[in-house]
Amino acid sequence: MASGNEVNIAARPPEGAVDMRCPYLVYRNVMGQDYVTGLLKHVVERQGDFVAGTMHNRQTGEIFMDTSVRWSLYLRDFGPFRGPIKAFVNAIAGPALKALHVIEPQVKPKEFEITAYPDGGHIGEHIDTRTKKNNVRILSCIYYFAATPRRFDGGELRLYGFPKPNFGGIPAPASFVDIEPRTDTLVVFPSWLRHQVLPVRVASGAWADSRFTVNCWVHRAAPGPDKAKAGQG
Repeated sequence: MASGNEVNIAARPPEGAVDMRCPYLVYRNVMGQDYVTGLLKHVVERQGDFVAGTMHNRQTGEIFMDTSVRWSLYLRDFGPFRGPIKAFVNAIAGPALKALHVIEPQVKPKEFEITAYPDGGHIGEHIDTRTKKNNVRILSCIYYFAATPRRFDGGELRLYGFPKPNFGGIPAPASFVDIEPRTDTLVVFPSWLRHQVLPVRVASGAWADSRFTVNCWVHRAAPGPDKAKAGQG
């Protein structure tokens, strides 16, 4: 199992985006087979505790459910599996910011959830950013774990980049990249990057064969008491 220290990270540098208009990083062989096996056992045992994912209306603040836009389930109880993945994300956060050319003086991993996409699971185009005070998402991290060999089809993460420069008067389509949901892989991208999860097909219909991920959001760290006071008045 990966310990999340700097030695392991240096030994396995991430793969980067070819086109920086669509920035992301991919870390391979992150946590190891023992972690994957244990986490799969955990989600099978806790199947009944997963709840349906919801959507957030940015204009009204309304929380609602619409399975035509999002069909997935999530669980926030990691048991003993939260610590190792949090340690890894915490260790890579600084280097990832630098590699993605995102300037933030201090960040910390703050939100973690396990997400399941059973047969028909998907989520439409969206961004992850939040702008509430002391609750600003900076990086989105997705860790994949599933039975191997993979027992589902689809489920690629599609990241949408900025359009290419337009020199001919014809609007250029936005670039995008599809990332394969490969087990024991972690994908990191700026939370403002538009993305979606393509439809998942689970031929067996079995819960254990679903597309599973750990989702984590790295937040802007709140200023300490001294800095907060300095900014007043």
